[in-house]
Amino acid sequence: MAISPSLPERFMAGSLGLRLASAAVGMPIIIVTILIGGPLFAALMALSLTIAIGEIAAIVKLEIPSALFLVAVAAIGAIIGVATQSDLPLLWPILAGGLGIAGVATITAVRSVALPDPAQLKLILLGGVSMLGGVAYLAIPGATFVLVRGSHQGTDWVLLAVLAIMSADAAAYAGGRLIGRHQLAPSVSPNKTIEGAVFGWLGGFGATIALDQLLNLDVEIWPLVLLALVLPIVSQLGDLAESLFKRAMDVKDSSNLIPGHGGVLDRLDSLLFGLPVVYFFLQWTT
Repeated sequence: MAISPSLPERFMAGSLGLRLASAAVGMPIIIVTILIGGPLFAALMALSLTIAIGEIAAIVKLEIPSALFLVAVAAIGAIIGVATQSDLPLLWPILAGGLGIAGVATITAVRSVALPDPAQLKLILLGGVSMLGGVAYLAIPGATFVLVRGSHQGTDWVLLAVLAIMSADAAAYAGGRLIGRHQLAPSVSPNKTIEGAVFGWLGGFGATIALDQLLNLDVEIWPLVLLALVLPIVSQLGDLAESLFKRAMDVKDSSNLIPGHGGVLDRLDSLLFGLPVVYFFLQWTT
């Protein structure tokens, strides 16, 4: 007769030690970069997004470096660079990047039509769509990181967003390990549970309220409560969105770059949905 693991054993199962060790190294770097802000913060964002678009390219088997990949990287750099200049519209680098990727994909595909293997044409078109979608998925939300950091009390708002979302993620992981019984989305991410999602929402809600008090943010209580209600839900949707992509491509992690966590894309997924919420929240309340 099999013996069910105890709660501590379930919690410690998997790669928890590696996750904690990676967090212990990475979190101080992230927090210091947020505190410094300016070009360093924008450069870290651009670097992270470049690594993430490289992970997407590897998943769809796009050759690195390739013209499609290089244009996508240029688009990411342009969008993040423009986000640091409050008087320049983001629309132009977004349009230029989209047209550049579409143009390169079209030229490459047309040149490959004469090739005997139609699978290669399919890969080129998949790569073009992936790079175009990747720039939209990564760089546009990524620009909101820089825009929030440059706003009133921007340092504190980025810290609140990042720490609240990470708290939601940690609470969801712990809740799922401790008492998770009912799968949340078995066809997308079998390890995610309804209990973990509830723990994640509670953790994100509590962290948002607590961080507001700790950072003394200039915001009314009721709008903040609304943000605290929405932010952990949206961040978990970001996690599920990336899980959908990985499931469709039949991969477990975007890469193995960060021990215990997977790839950069795996760490950004929740933030890419959460930071735009904070950005629009600030547009609404200020």
